Amino acid sequence: MSKQFLYSKSEADKYKFFMKATLLEQMKLDYIHIKQTKELTRDRVGTQEKYLRDLRKKYLQKKERYDSLSSLDEMKKKLEDLQHEMAWSLVWFYSFALCMWAYLKYVSALSQSTCLTSPHSAHPSREAEILERQSKISTLRQQLDRHENEGKELNRQITDKQQVLMKAKEESGKLRLEEKNIQASVESKQRRKSQLMASRSNRLRRFGNQFPELLMAIDNAHTEGRFLKKPIGPVGACISLKDPSLAVAVESCLRNFTKTFCCHSHKDEKVLEALMSRYFPRIYRPGIIVMPFADQVYNTAGRCVKHPEFPSVLDALVIPSPVIANCLIDMRSIETVLVIKDRVTARRVMQQGKPPRNCREAFTSEGDQVFADRYYSAESSGFHGLLGCSPALPLTQSLFFYITTLCHVNKKKNSEAEEELDRLKALMTETHSKHKEMKSEIEKLQEQAGSLPVRLMDNSKELETTARLICPERRPVERSIESVNAEMTCFRQRILEQQSQHGDQEQIIREYAEALKSYQEAANQVKDLKRFIDCLDNIMNDRLMRFKMMRRSIAVRCKLYFSNFLIKLNCSGSMIFDHTKETLSISVKPPGCEDDSVNDVRSLSGGERSFATVCFILALWEITESPFRCLDEFDVYMDMHNRRISMDLLVQLSERQYGRQFIFITPQNTRYF
Repeated sequence: MSKQFLYSKSEADKYKFFMKATLLEQMKLDYIHIKQTKELTRDRVGTQEKYLRDLRKKYLQKKERYDSLSSLDEMKKKLEDLQHEMAWSLVWFYSFALCMWAYLKYVSALSQSTCLTSPHSAHPSREAEILERQSKISTLRQQLDRHENEGKELNRQITDKQQVLMKAKEESGKLRLEEKNIQASVESKQRRKSQLMASRSNRLRRFGNQFPELLMAIDNAHTEGRFLKKPIGPVGACISLKDPSLAVAVESCLRNFTKTFCCHSHKDEKVLEALMSRYFPRIYRPGIIVMPFADQVYNTAGRCVKHPEFPSVLDALVIPSPVIANCLIDMRSIETVLVIKDRVTARRVMQQGKPPRNCREAFTSEGDQVFADRYYSAESSGFHGLLGCSPALPLTQSLFFYITTLCHVNKKKNSEAEEELDRLKALMTETHSKHKEMKSEIEKLQEQAGSLPVRLMDNSKELETTARLICPERRPVERSIESVNAEMTCFRQRILEQQSQHGDQEQIIREYAEALKSYQEAANQVKDLKRFIDCLDNIMNDRLMRFKMMRRSIAVRCKLYFSNFLIKLNCSGSMIFDHTKETLSISVKPPGCEDDSVNDVRSLSGGERSFATVCFILALWEITESPFRCLDEFDVYMDMHNRRISMDLLVQLSERQYGRQFIFITPQNTRYF
């Protein structure tokens, strides 16, 4: 082989040998892998951008509803202005009535003075008329007091009913929100219950409703010969527990591996991925592990954990398939994980003193993860019952019945609250109607009571004080009270209609804030991913440039070492690297033929070709960092002179390079060396 290596191998094979020996091939493969990962990340950014557009559409819808609140605020402000105008309109009305009373009093006094100066005045008839009017005024005053008291009582009742109505609305809103939350919880529990019930008849449905169809498709594809070897999975369906009480601990240890499939080759992996794409979205597809299928389980006697009281995960499982067992040993090291039911005992075993030999971690029956220096509690919803034990089903059923009962109770309360709300609304409408009637009657009595100056003056001052409390700045009165009241009623109706159309104002603001937050978070995430990809591009370009520089430097060193080693035999040679075409051309000229244009290695003798091969290997040793160096029958076809030079070079190199082990195998006698 040493004699035939230089001319039997192509230039591309020599270049590949050079790249693998110097580990440049691995660096190149790493670069390609990072580039592929970057492209996958770029695809993910594209998916996130589509999701971002949906979020933006939802955000704009919420923003449109939020902007519509501004018109509602404007109407409320206009209604408040009308209330201010109504207050000052009432003040103006009583002031006008007071002025009219003064005018009528003046006219009455003037007419009385005319009657007194008349020689034919009839005092008895005037006195009777005055007494009659005073009696009528007294009666009207009593009626006015009674109606004012009734009006105050009605106002108090209206205020109480309004407070009760607002409280009922708040309670109704809370009940509706609670009903929605309970309904969502019921639906979630119902789905989980259906999945667990379905898993009783079909064990695969514990892993998802699509798994039976996927396995049927795998069987069909295997029958058609599309697989080299039929994939095995999911992993959770291929294993079972010796002790069902350890289900939570084992599932917490395996996590997502329970839904993983095992493939024999990358070709089978591509076929399986195509089948999975029919049943699963890209981000929810089960994992695939590629590993050669073996007929025997690994021998873990030297590295497995052995404890007299507690089993390892490997010991706790029944795994009929050697492929699944080897997969879990490779990917999760289940032979080094203990299962300890009690958390206190787990802490004592793992953290008080030295952990058991070969033990990396342990899991408790609650799913807690215990290391020698750390302890992680399991999530409350982390167990899914995928390993055949479903302790959550009775709890889910009882919780479902409890939530359903609670939902019925809340519905009944909500119905009662709505009935009470309707009753209060009807009562309030009736009260408003009575109030309006009483107000009209009071206005008539106030018109008839124009001769009551003291009460009119007090009412006018009280109204003005109230109006100043409502609106400190006096408003000019340009319309009647009826006109202002009609416009106020119209605005109230419009406000109620818009509130019923758009919903609760606080809910709209909350939904808008949530939509804005979700959109901003998604936008920032996409922005960070893009920034990461750009940074990765710059780093990879710089690394690629450094890789090329290092490759060129290593090639130059290899040339120099190769030439220097050939000089020991008075030969000359050269190495020509073409990194673009990935070829390596090696030429060697024997002693005395340095000026000859022929440099084909076939013209060399067998010993010279063997020596040239040794020089090439030594040059690679000078530029690589491997701790072991081995040559087998390197001096075949060499004469004694060439063999001695080769051995001297090898011995000098082994003495010069400390910390490395050299193995030379030769059928020749080495006692002279």
